[in-house]
Amino acid sequence: MLPEKVKRLRGQLALVWMFVPLGLFFLLSQFYRTSSAVIAIDLMRDLRLNAETLGLLSSIFFYAFALVQLPMGAAMDLFGAKRILVLLALIGFAGAVLFASARNLGMALAGRALIGIGMACGLMGTLKLLVNWYPENAFGTASGMILSVGTLGVIAATAPLAEVVARVGWRTAFYGMAACHLAIVVWIILKVREAPEGTPHRGTAAAKEITREVASMRDFLLVFKHPSFWLISATTFVRYGTYVAISGLWAGPFLRKVHQFSLIKSGDYLLAFPLGFVLGGPIIGYISDKILKSRQRVVLFGMMGYSIMMLPLCVAAQSVPDWVLLASFAGMGFFTSSGGIMYANIKELLPKRISGLAMTGVNFFTMMGAATFQHGIGAFIKRISGTTVLTPQAFSWGFRLCFVASLIGVICYFFVKEAGVTRNAGNEGAIIE
Repeated sequence: MLPEKVKRLRGQLALVWMFVPLGLFFLLSQFYRTSSAVIAIDLMRDLRLNAETLGLLSSIFFYAFALVQLPMGAAMDLFGAKRILVLLALIGFAGAVLFASARNLGMALAGRALIGIGMACGLMGTLKLLVNWYPENAFGTASGMILSVGTLGVIAATAPLAEVVARVGWRTAFYGMAACHLAIVVWIILKVREAPEGTPHRGTAAAKEITREVASMRDFLLVFKHPSFWLISATTFVRYGTYVAISGLWAGPFLRKVHQFSLIKSGDYLLAFPLGFVLGGPIIGYISDKILKSRQRVVLFGMMGYSIMMLPLCVAAQSVPDWVLLASFAGMGFFTSSGGIMYANIKELLPKRISGLAMTGVNFFTMMGAATFQHGIGAFIKRISGTTVLTPQAFSWGFRLCFVASLIGVICYFFVKEAGVTRNAGNEGAIIE
């Protein structure tokens, strides 16, 4: 009896160990997408960028990431998630090396775009593999662990990255990340398997049938004809778009140029965003499941709180006290964590067999929001400034634009329908960007 228990325990440990590199790969994805805030001033100096081109450079990651989503999903069904993940990850590695080596805007854009393509499979590929390996009643726990590890990437892109950049420079820091990237890819190649032995996957009739079903025009129409799909997509577009524009890019230059923070101090303050997010996730999830028992009301609560936390930056960006800055950043992170509930909302409104298509569709708009706002706010700040100097007034108006956009998201979500929390109780597996 004991040997059987030991054998089972070893199998469980081996399964967890197999998913460690996948969690680390998702950590890399989170790091790459938010690291621009810390190194923004260095990029502007070394690559001779203005506000608009800096916004374009940061946003190209999200443009590439979003455009790969739908074809990537079909490719994973046909060829297997591991193969596609490894292929894209190697492209991302090449992009990381190119970005660290960039001597002009063109090279940097190409590098960031390749990183975006490479990271596109980080979460979705991992979730696909989780579906293959874990029973349905354990999927939520397993995916939650992956998401928790990924959050460490956002944290690493704040104060820890600032410390490293202050010591060795941003190029060396990214060469180091590229080396870690390659090591993780090799780990995935050696240790990760597509599915347990005897499970139908790539090339089988079952896999082909799934591919045809998911990719059918009827299913696409079923998703895209649902009014709530567009309302949820519009809300996540402005919610994640404005949040990443601020936390993942413009908050860094704002602290450095307007409040005259050092690189290290700005990194410390940027840390408030992911810490607030980590705190908000379980609290808002509990409110959704146990207190309000409503997806729509929880998202409205989160969006309104997020908008309110943005107000100090809109009203008195230059003179706001340091403690208010910290509270604003942490509050924005806390309330924007309600975004994960939107995926649960759309999943429950549509048949289970197309839930992946529905969530991937929403995820496309999530990433396009990040790309559009990072680039758009940069162009807006450049236009307001009128020069290459980043002025306090330009930042204030940029934040005000984000505030108005978030209010539009609140209005959109007032009209979203919901199926009720009890429909998929215990089978959440919510996805967070």
